[in-house]
Formats: sequence, structure tokens, C-alpha cells
Amino acid sequence: MADTATRTIAVIDGNSLMHRAFHAIRQPMSAPDGRATNALFGFFNMFIKLVDTFRPDGVICAFDKGKPRVRMEMLPQYKAQRPPMDPALREQFPMVKELLAALDVPVAELEGWEGDDILGTLARRGEAAGYDMYLFTGDRDMYQLTTDHVKIVSTKKGVTDVAIMDPATVEDLYHGITPELVPDFYGLKGDSSDNIPGVPGIGPKKAAALIVQYGSLDEVIAHADEVKGKMGENLRAHVDDALVSRRVATIRTDAPIELDLADARFPTFDPAEVARAFSALGFTGMTSRLVRLAGEDAVVAARSALPEEAAPAATLSLSSPLTGDDARAALDEALSEDGWLGCALDDDRADGALFGLSHVLWVSAGEKNLRLEGEDADVALARLLREGRVAAGDVKALVHAVSPTDSSLPEAVAPAEVDPARIFDAAVAAYLLDSERGSFGLAELAEAYLAETLPAPTEELPEAALDAVRARLLVPVLRARLEAEDATGLFDDMEMPLLPVLAEMERAGLSVDVSVLAAQSAELGSEIDAMVERIHAEAGEDFNLDSPQQLSHILFDVLGLPTFGLKRTKRGFYSTNAKVLGDLAADHAIVAEVLDYRERSKIKSTYLDALPALVAGDGRIHTTLNQTVTATGRLSSSDPNLQNIPTRSELGHRVRQAFTVPEGSVFLACDYSQIELRLLAHLSGDEHLIAAFCEGADFHAATAARVFGVPVEEVTPALRSRAKAVNFGIVYGQQAFGLASSLKIPRAEAQEMIDRYFEAYPGVRAFLDEAVRTAHERGYAETLFGRRRHIKEFAQRNRQLVAFGERTAMNHPMQGTAADIIKLAMVGVERRLHEEGLAAKLVLQIHDELDLEVPEAEVEAVSALVRETMEGVCSLRVPLIAEVSWGANWAEAK
Repeated sequence: MADTATRTIAVIDGNSLMHRAFHAIRQPMSAPDGRATNALFGFFNMFIKLVDTFRPDGVICAFDKGKPRVRMEMLPQYKAQRPPMDPALREQFPMVKELLAALDVPVAELEGWEGDDILGTLARRGEAAGYDMYLFTGDRDMYQLTTDHVKIVSTKKGVTDVAIMDPATVEDLYHGITPELVPDFYGLKGDSSDNIPGVPGIGPKKAAALIVQYGSLDEVIAHADEVKGKMGENLRAHVDDALVSRRVATIRTDAPIELDLADARFPTFDPAEVARAFSALGFTGMTSRLVRLAGEDAVVAARSALPEEAAPAATLSLSSPLTGDDARAALDEALSEDGWLGCALDDDRADGALFGLSHVLWVSAGEKNLRLEGEDADVALARLLREGRVAAGDVKALVHAVSPTDSSLPEAVAPAEVDPARIFDAAVAAYLLDSERGSFGLAELAEAYLAETLPAPTEELPEAALDAVRARLLVPVLRARLEAEDATGLFDDMEMPLLPVLAEMERAGLSVDVSVLAAQSAELGSEIDAMVERIHAEAGEDFNLDSPQQLSHILFDVLGLPTFGLKRTKRGFYSTNAKVLGDLAADHAIVAEVLDYRERSKIKSTYLDALPALVAGDGRIHTTLNQTVTATGRLSSSDPNLQNIPTRSELGHRVRQAFTVPEGSVFLACDYSQIELRLLAHLSGDEHLIAAFCEGADFHAATAARVFGVPVEEVTPALRSRAKAVNFGIVYGQQAFGLASSLKIPRAEAQEMIDRYFEAYPGVRAFLDEAVRTAHERGYAETLFGRRRHIKEFAQRNRQLVAFGERTAMNHPMQGTAADIIKLAMVGVERRLHEEGLAAKLVLQIHDELDLEVPEAEVEAVSALVRETMEGVCSLRVPLIAEVSWGANWAEAK
């Protein structure tokens, strides 16, 4: 038993951590009985990290109970502005207490008191008794409790990213404010999240500066006459507010809580009871990790107490790694046996290090673990990709180790040599099973899908070695799941054949003219400067346009723009987000100019200024095309994101001018015309919609004629534009509110347009209703090719979330099928380019468009090849049309 002097006790702020977990884990999760479990999942993930990291020998969890009477007596409006708790979070509080009871963790709560004060009380009691206390919370006002023996483990983003606060880090964070001065600091700056007023106009920096200058809040008040300007006036007028705010922000340490810290021991739980409680919620991987906190004996005990399918997993024992000649011989043997081999690179060269210290390939072959280093690793990886069956968490990254994205570097294996039937990317497989998973890392996938648990990493078998094992073990399990979901065709015929195509495109990159970027940056810079001057002149004073607070002050305080219906931010000023400014721009020229300024500044910083630094040794820019990011099945682009360049704006056109092609080539673009609307016609079978496409007429004009009841020849551009908005709105499941916002028309008028649309195309209404009905029945929507999107929102009680799920059910068949079609087109185009020995290369895919760099001599052949391939991917009830255009750069090609 640990000596009292060295005991460590962790106290968890239950309310703070449950709120953080609920908002960090947005994907809906539910127990078999339908109750939400996302906050519980996040909370206990944090709990496991807490125990693993700090190894406390006692854990207590405190909760608020009833209204915070103690503080409301001082400040009646305390926390009054907070909205009521989300019902999906509220229902998880009794559950978290039941699960803590199963873990034998004492729960501390006291009517009328907040969990903060219980933490404060226990912290001081524990410190006095000679314990080291760790307080787990997301509330910064708790920093006042830190001492040499009381540390705050402060949750930052999400729930498992933490900072450990002691007196020195608190003082660093607040520029000289020591823990005991934290209440004084809150007395001046207030806290909008708790409705603590503080002194108006004094933010964190000024509050810290004043307190450091004078030594305390009392001294600041005593010297208030010396504080100049508006700040001094506010300070003198709000002395009482400052003193009340300090009292409210002071954590109490005298809560009459009956709990003997000597009794707080961990782990003392019954492993079988924990296993039963957590596996009943479907937390199988987590159950194993929790039970393991009490050691391997607990795992054995839990397993014997539960039916096999609910029992926590056994830990695999892994053999020591083979190296040198032994590893090379084992690799030869493994390749001859032709089984799946798990592979992972442990490569610090990938971190941008100038001189990589290690370059190790781990291979999991049956019971053997192979460690190949340096040149051996390169040779082995090339062989594996040519001859082996390779499973990994990121196969494309392995391909780039032998086919670098910078095409000026030598290539040992071309992506086209990699046989799609002999690669298994575990992340892509898991993405097909659930495209909205939070993480596709191998550790998380192993926890979710494997029956066995892997040991913790060691120096001998580090994380990368375990990843190789995980990848190999996941192959049969994920393949069985893919079969159960009818997704093997998508994996084998679409996603794995696409992977080498993406690797080849990423190596090809896009040619870019840095001088064009520089000239445009200078030109846009002077335009932006002129805009700033103009905006300052209209405002009547200089201010920082990039500061939301200063912009809000100018628009709403100085210029007096209407604030009706606007929300204030946590820091107390009116929001100036894009939605707010967009609504005001039509009536106020200065707001339209601010929006224009923002767009120009973003284009300049994101593209014109940033792209030159991303040019590789081959003089080209290499984006990464991701298969596991979007929920819809579409590819995404990152580092840099080339899909985000505005399509129809003059600014986007400017950026695209810099994407050039070498002498003697053209930039060729081929995109699907109205693919999602054509898919709506095919899937709905609506005869009028099908006729509109088959007659080859102007589809939006034809819709306008039917919806507005006028002959086609009398359709005005304005009517056509409205019809186009309705057409696309229907595809995305848009309701009257959304259409009214986008067209800036009354909601009733938007509803009438939608009603007329459905009268004109009754088959569409029937199709969308059926799509929603079947999605509710099955729990997912699917594409023509069987790509499922699970709609977890249907399990929620919040009507808005359910409505979001229903819009997903309507648009996934079109959006997801369009994504599938362009992926198949990419595979087909790349295959034909190779088969026909053409030098043209695919360089980018963006939405419904494929972009190629084509030698001038091949333009006709490649145009025909790309169009035929794109149009021939599948046969619909309406023609699938692809349109080709080209030019000297990307802008001219469009």
C-alpha cells in the first residue's frame, strides 16, 4: 500500500468533463436501448488516459447538485444566461454515475453547491493530509487552487488533449497573475460564460497588467484615480461589480462534504461488474482498457464472468523482432507463402527532419515481426509492393516511400506497378463501413474491431511495430464486415484501384508559375490597401479590420447598424461572422466592402502568398488527395487544398492563372454536366424530368417553364436563375427556409416554389419520401453502387438533428453516386492513358471535374478518351454528359 506522504488522488470535475465530452464527440452514439452515449464515451476515454498517465491511487468524481445557491445569493444573475441542458446530455448524467459506481469511484455532490467548490474543498483537505492532488477540469477559474501539491489537469480541445497547470504555468499564462490572484483577475475581467460582470471594457490583458502593476484588486481600486481615460472611468463606476465578481469567482474550500480521502482507493472495482456495465452499452474496446487498469488478473476474472462475445479481449503476446539476415530470410519465406503482410514505416525523415535518424520498415508476417532498416527497408518495401500482399493503415504513404511526391526524386516502384488486388488499406475499409468515424488510426480501428488486445509499445516493439501487426489482423475482420455490408465491390473495384491512381496524380503534381503568383499578390495587396483606406474613411476612424471586436464596435456602436436578432459572442460584442455580414451587406455598402476585403485577404494569404513555399524540387505543387475525409464519399484535397479555390469568382480565376503547363502542353478540364440532377432524374424515374434531359433542352429553363407556368421562350434570366436554385436545392434536401435565404425571398414564396416544383415533377417527391422512409427503416442511405452512409441522427430525440438526417437521406443517393462515378472515371482514364501509351497525365480531381496536363499533339485523342470514359462509367435513363475544354493554364481551360 502506498505511503500516505506519497499518495496521489485525482478529483474529476464531472460536469465540466461531461459537457466537454458531449461537445467534442459530435457523432451520435447510442446504447442498445436508444439512450445517447457520446458524452459517456468521451468521459471514460479521458478517465482511462487520466489513470494511465498519472497512476493515481485514489479517484473521486464531483458533480453539481441543484441550483448554485451559494453564488446566486451573491449574484442573482449567476449563470442565468445559460441555455437549458441538451436532453441528450442530461440523460447521460445518471448513467455516468452508475458507471462510476461500477468502477467503485466515489461520487461527491452536495445540494446547492457546485462541483468546483467540492474540488476546492477536497484539494485543500488532501494537501493538508500530505497527498498530491490532481484536479481534472476544463474551467480556468480553478487555476486559483494550484500549489506545489495541487495541480490542475486542464482539458483543452476535445477531452484527451490536456495541459498540466502548476503555479509557474498559471503565472506564465496570465502574464504575472499568480494562482492566489486569479479571483482578483476575474474580478476585473469578469467571465461571460458564467454571467460574472467584472468591469466593462477591461479584458484579460488589461486586467493582468493592472493587477501586476498595483499588486491586487484592492490596490487597483485604491489607485483607481490614477487609471486614465475610459478605463479609469469604468473602474471607478464599477467598484462594487469588481468586488462581487471576485467573490463569485473565488472557489470555496469549506464545503461540508462527508468523504474521507483515506477511503478513496483505485482500482478496487469488481472486474466482472465493470465488464458487464460497459459492454451493455456497446463499449467493447473500452471495456478491455478499463478492466486492464486493474491488471491482467482482472482481465481473466472479467472474461470468466461474461459470455464470450462480451468478454474483454485477451492480450496477444508478440515475438521479439527479427533483424538483419534473419529478417531478410523471413521476408523471402513470407513472400513465397503469399499471405497478407502488415507493414508500417517508422520514419523520422517524414517529419521534415534534415537528416533522418531512423528509417525502419516493420513487417508483420504470421507470428513473426520483421525489422528492416535503411537500405534494407527500401529494398524490402519495393519488393512487397511488387510481389506481396500488403496491408497497412495508409498504403498510399507506403507507395510514396518508393515513389516520392516530388517527381525530381528517383522512383523505385511506379504506382501503376502496384496491383490493387494485392493491397488492403485498413483506413479506407473502415471508411466504407462508417464514413463519419472520428478517427481511422490503426490503434482506434484495432480497439473497435479486433477481439484481441495488443500489448503496450516498448523500445523493442514500438508503436510502428504494433501498427504492422494491427494492419495484418484487421484484414480478415474488416473484409468480413465489408461483405456483411455488401461493400466488397466498392473496396475491390473502386477504392483500391483508385489508390495507386491518386499516388500517381500526387507525384505528377501541378505546374505553377511563381512569378504570376508574386505579381498577383502585389496587385491584390495594393487593391486591399485601397479598400482598407476606403473603409476607414467611411467609418470615420482607423481600426483593425481583422479584429472581430473592433469591427463590431465600428459597425454597431459607431455606425449604428441594426442589431435586432444578433447574438453577442462570449466576450460581449456582436458577432461579425459571414452569416451576419451577408445579411447586412444588401443594405449597407460598408458591410459589402468588408466582405469583399475578407475574401481578397483570404485569397492572398491562403493561395498567392502561401503557394510558392509549397513548390517542390520539380517546380510543381503536390496536393494530397484523401479517400477517408468527407462523409459523402467524395475525395478531398489538402496541403494545399486546391478544391477550395472559389469557382466562379474573378479572384479564383486569378489564382488559377498561375497553374500553368510546360511549353508544348495544354491544361485540359473535363467535367460532368449537372450530374446530380441527371442522377435525380434517373433515380426518381420522373417522366418529365427524364424528358427534359433527353430532349437536350436548357434544363433550368425547362424547369422554370413548368414551375412558373410560362412558355419556354418567355423564361427570363431571373426566372431561370430561380429555377436553377430550386433544382439544386432539391438535390441537397433544402427546405423553404434554406431556399428563402439563398434567393433572399420570403419563406412563403420559397415554399410555394417548392410546392410547384413537386407538382411539376411528382416522381421526385415520391422518390425523396421513399428515400427518407427506407433510410429510417434501415438506418442508412445508399448510392447506386451500394456506398452506405449510416444516419446516426435518426437515433436522436432532437428534431433538428433528425431533420438533418432526413436531408442526408435525400441527397446521399445523388451526391454519393456522383462521387462514385467520378472515382470510377478516374480509374478508367488512368488505365486507358497507360494502355494507349499516351504522355498525358491526370493532375487533379475537383468536384465533378477531371484535370489533365496534355501534350498538344495528344489533345484530340485525350479529349475523346476522357469524354468517352467519363460518359461510359454507367448507363442511366438520361445521358451522362461530360464537357471538355482546354487552355494554356487552369483559368483558360475553364
